[in-house]
Amino acid sequence: MTFTTAGFALFFPCVVLAFYLVPARWQNFVLLAASCVFYGFNLGSQPLSALVLALHVLFTYGMARVIERAEGARRRRLAASAILSVVAVLAVFKYYNAALPALLGVAEGSFAKLALPLGISFYTFATISYLVDVLRGDMPAEHDFVAYAAFVTFFGTITSGPICRARQLLPQMHAPRRWDAGRCADALRLCLSGLFRWVAVANILGLYVNQIFENLSDYRGLTLIFAAVLYALQLYFEFSGYSEIAQGVALALGLEIPTNFKTPYFATNFSGFWNRWHISLSSWLQDYVFMPLVWGRWTSHLPVIGKRVENPPMISSVAIVFILSGFWHGNSWPFVVWGLLQAVFRVGEELLHRFYKKPKKRPGLPLRAFKTAGVFVLWTASLVFFRVGLLAGGTVSDALSCLGRMAGGWSLFGFLAETDAAVQSGFYAKPIMVAGYFAFLAAVLAIAFVADWVQCFKLRDKPVIGAVASLRPLVRWAVYYLLIGCVLVAYIMQSGGFGTVSFAYAGF
Repeated sequence: MTFTTAGFALFFPCVVLAFYLVPARWQNFVLLAASCVFYGFNLGSQPLSALVLALHVLFTYGMARVIERAEGARRRRLAASAILSVVAVLAVFKYYNAALPALLGVAEGSFAKLALPLGISFYTFATISYLVDVLRGDMPAEHDFVAYAAFVTFFGTITSGPICRARQLLPQMHAPRRWDAGRCADALRLCLSGLFRWVAVANILGLYVNQIFENLSDYRGLTLIFAAVLYALQLYFEFSGYSEIAQGVALALGLEIPTNFKTPYFATNFSGFWNRWHISLSSWLQDYVFMPLVWGRWTSHLPVIGKRVENPPMISSVAIVFILSGFWHGNSWPFVVWGLLQAVFRVGEELLHRFYKKPKKRPGLPLRAFKTAGVFVLWTASLVFFRVGLLAGGTVSDALSCLGRMAGGWSLFGFLAETDAAVQSGFYAKPIMVAGYFAFLAAVLAIAFVADWVQCFKLRDKPVIGAVASLRPLVRWAVYYLLIGCVLVAYIMQSGGFGTVSFAYAGF
């Protein structure tokens, strides 16, 4: 039961209704019960996930209270042991299948597979930030177990984020939340925008992208370049769409969770890109990994990142953060290479700024467009490793081979023939349906691009769907019906040969 299924369309209104009918003191019980039901529906054949989540909630809840009462060095030791414990559990589940056979020098199938618990990466990061905040004294340990459990397991964020901070969300859970028609209307607008991005744009892009990447050896040249560009767009619209729905779900229940994307493809450098892409993760890495590496006493004596080399060790800390991000995203080498490339891009940019100095004036339109295109091209090339990493048995060699074949076989007629064949083999084997597919894709991409452009340059990164509310009623409802119509058409198109496109970030 994901956000885009009919089951969720029935489940969510029932939760909202129950949430506002009960007294305020019971609202967190309703939220926790709804989260347990949602999590249970998504477990499939992974009952172990529920046990791991329950033990994680109990352990971090208890350890935070113990840390709060401790003092001095004992307080720091308790926090370190708690954090290391939850990181160790994450590492075991995330890397066991790939690391153990490699360490023992045996084939991967020699051991039983260990299923990754649903959402473990996201709730682990959320609880680590909570433990650190309690250690630092930035917030008190939570004594209300129901409120804490509802925070960790919240069905709006449990499977794929955004990564929420306890010091932002827990105070909201203690405040009474009353029905507000205006707030719920805003929530529905966010959900509609997210559905359009995810279902009508990302999933339709995914129909073509999956056909190419799952048969990489059959294509070359412009076809692979086109597929890589479309994948960069698919990943963005998919995850930003999911994040908007998560925001809408939370807002309907009186909760405000962080914005996760702010038009990253208009960034002119990688620093700006990572301030706009998966913001909840990048800001988490900055606050809980980067800053301790730069200013922590314990890092001053380490080789490479120690302050004897650089004071403070900014460059090396940036590199470490992005390499860790690669490991977090996946347990195979393509993800590690993807992380290394992000480190190279970000560190190279920092070194260029130090050597040439940052420009004091905003770049003109031609230079801005050139820099934006440069960031997008490098990002898209790196995503080839990311997408290959999602394939069963995908390797770094596969990604390099794909990038290499992009340089040859540049034939427009060949590209058109391969594209037509790819769509016909997976969708409807009729030319008129191929034309309809690409016409619809061009239309929804144009709508999405215009919306992002308005958000970036006109609304100063405020959500464009919120501005729709101020339009004249006729125009406003025309926009709503246009988005709803696109979503319905996209659902119909996915009932063809390709099937439903799975959500990439659900596996992290």
